[in-house]
Amino acid sequence: MHQATSTSLSILRQALPWFLLLLLTNCTVGPEISSTYNRSANFRSYQTYAWHKAELPTPTMGNGPAYSPLLDQQLKQAIESELVKEGLRPDEENPDLLIAYDIALSGNQATGSDTDFAPGFGYGYSYWYGYRYRYNTTALPDYKSVTQLAPGTLIIDLIDANTNDLVWRGWHPAEIDPTTSGGYDINKAVANIMSRYPPVPTTIQ
Repeated sequence: MHQATSTSLSILRQALPWFLLLLLTNCTVGPEISSTYNRSANFRSYQTYAWHKAELPTPTMGNGPAYSPLLDQQLKQAIESELVKEGLRPDEENPDLLIAYDIALSGNQATGSDTDFAPGFGYGYSYWYGYRYRYNTTALPDYKSVTQLAPGTLIIDLIDANTNDLVWRGWHPAEIDPTTSGGYDINKAVANIMSRYPPVPTTIQ
């Protein structure tokens, strides 16, 4: 009986660190954080990044603000901070990755399609919010259009600069409303999403 008890305690001691790690990971990331990636992409080869070249809208449209330069700046700073933590460095001339983001609006506001403006969301007469992207999404498994996500969801996309293929997407229902200021923690939302990058396991080519 004593030997059986000692064996059980030994197993428990060995399993405890793994259980605590799993618990910590779940608390940090949370069930609402989602991501998907191209299984054939070699994420270890990505060392540099730049922002996807975008066509910016005017700051206002219709009766209200269609684009917030302040929100754009906050999101960019938060995303870049997380990329630097992962060892990536900015390189406008020859980036390995191009970075884009989006925020989902309600169904009656999102009038664009990802095939034309990927991703894109609009409001009023606009087909898109802050950026107008054109990159391939077919290589990403379980791809969802921005119009399929809950309003306020923050989406971060990483695109292979050489192939123009979307290789990683992370999203989180952060309840962000671009037409208002405050009420959400941009840094926390971005950190939660980027905690899923790089994906595990990575594929070495």
